Amino acid sequence: MQIKVSKYNINVKERALELGCNVPTGLAILPRNFETAKSKDDLVYEADVATIRKLWRDAEVEETKIEKEGDEFPYIIEQSFECSWVGPTIFLGVQLSPYLVTVALNVISNYLTDFLKGLPKSKQNVQLHVVKQSARGEGRDYTEIDYTGPPDGIKELYETIFGSKL
Repeated sequence: MQIKVSKYNINVKERALELGCNVPTGLAILPRNFETAKSKDDLVYEADVATIRKLWRDAEVEETKIEKEGDEFPYIIEQSFECSWVGPTIFLGVQLSPYLVTVALNVISNYLTDFLKGLPKSKQNVQLHVVKQSARGEGRDYTEIDYTGPPDGIKELYETIFGSKL
């Protein structure tokens, strides 16, 4: 399991506005190429975003979508030799409840545990990216957390995100 923490150099609010998208304020999923897309028409999501959104709705986890009403971003399937599943970038706004983050991460972890159960444990490797808005600097500072490891390790991201154990 590997968790890498670094500064996220994109101002999410400014970038969303530049692309003509809704500004995420709470829990959101960012398109794969959010940082580099030339326009809103170039944005794409990871393949399982629709599944994650459905699972979150079922668990009463509220998401703030960056796509405006009527917009649909296409999905792309990631092929990786190192991972069985490549997840989306999860955005965590500064005002987001730690409880909601825990539920959202547990939903993903549980889904992946079931989704990958036919594979040997050594092959159950996933990637997930998290961008967390900081309370410092009026929300202009962001931290990126990259997770690579087994599905059940996603639950351990809580400590990295909030600096304390559950």
